[in-house]
Amino acid sequence: MKSQMRHAAMIVSLLSASSCALAQIPNRCPSLAFYGNAATSGLCKSLSPATQNLQVCELTAAQPDVHLTFGLQPNGVNPPVPLHLTVRTQANNCEQATNIVQNAAGAFVAQSNALLCGVDPVTYVQRMNAQTIVPGSNGQSACRTAFINAQTGGKLTPAVAQGYLNACNTGGLANAACP
Repeated sequence: MKSQMRHAAMIVSLLSASSCALAQIPNRCPSLAFYGNAATSGLCKSLSPATQNLQVCELTAAQPDVHLTFGLQPNGVNPPVPLHLTVRTQANNCEQATNIVQNAAGAFVAQSNALLCGVDPVTYVQRMNAQTIVPGSNGQSACRTAFINAQTGGKLTPAVAQGYLNACNTGGLANAACP
């Protein structure tokens, strides 16, 4: 019996380790390209200026307040902030969040599927995964193309678009341009 329990515990441990290995926090370039495409389609109701410490994509325009956030730059003390989904409700003064990771196939996954302030994060993750990611065009990277399309479509002001275009130029590893 003890042997079976140890064996079961080992399997659970291996499954946990393998699921962690398959789930990775998206780096800045995929998060940036996603934001640009989501702004173009209207999934992001608004984007915060790229010059802020945290980049925020508003997914709702009313209560509950649901938004995605990640950080491009360290704020002097903390490392860049991973992509996460936050839900805030005024009615019950609630704020809860879950990190968003990508599985081996590249799909977004909430690290926790528990309700956030009574809101199901899976619904929003499904919307994220349904988002079309446009490849680069006209000599531009996919990241830059996304924000050019958002500005051209009137979804972003020139100033906000330019901030994100600049971020695409340095958002990759070792401050390299995003693909």
